[in-house]
Amino acid sequence: MKVTNWGNYPVIDASVHTPSSLEELRGIVSSSPEVIARGMGRCYGDSALNSTIISTLRLDHVLAFDEQSGTITCEAGVRFSDLLEAFVPRGWFLPVTPGTKFITVGGAIASDVHGKNHHVAGSFSRHLLSVTLLTGDGSVVRCTPDEQSDLFWATCGGMGLTGIIIEATFRLIRIETAYIRQRVIKMRNIDEAFDAFEANQHWTYSVAWIDCLSKGASLGR
Repeated sequence: MKVTNWGNYPVIDASVHTPSSLEELRGIVSSSPEVIARGMGRCYGDSALNSTIISTLRLDHVLAFDEQSGTITCEAGVRFSDLLEAFVPRGWFLPVTPGTKFITVGGAIASDVHGKNHHVAGSFSRHLLSVTLLTGDGSVVRCTPDEQSDLFWATCGGMGLTGIIIEATFRLIRIETAYIRQRVIKMRNIDEAFDAFEANQHWTYSVAWIDCLSKGASLGR
């Protein structure tokens, strides 16, 4: 089938497998050693493209949730959009949300995504407690920041090259409401924009729209 990523280039012909269990996944890896895992395909480049692709979208179960601590264990194909729909009404939110909710947990780990709260909360790996991988030899390996830490940190932002992410455990954060308190600051140029970011670091989320068409003293307003 024809496959592309978010940037719509390149478009390739690929054999796409969609396993629904570890047994199916292991069988695909053993017969096709040169594979790449793919979630929602929201990466900009070609990192989730290969002649043989394993789609994780049927590996989409929440396995455990602790209502007291917010600790959740789920399969790699669970979508951020599904987590938000299920847990925001219960008073929980993702610790890091990138520019789209249409990504998977496995993709968030492989890309170590960041959000508009990066200056406060860091990237997704800061909130990750453990990752379970299926490696190329068929082994299932669990790694944490303290146990098999080299593998853990190589997996975070590793773009799927350390193995197929099967499941992960991380912490959600408490919220009082689904609404936000927003402050809007208009800035006359790029220097004022930088100054505003520096002066408002106490805000959990910060984002700016920069006008790159303006010129002279108004550049970056």
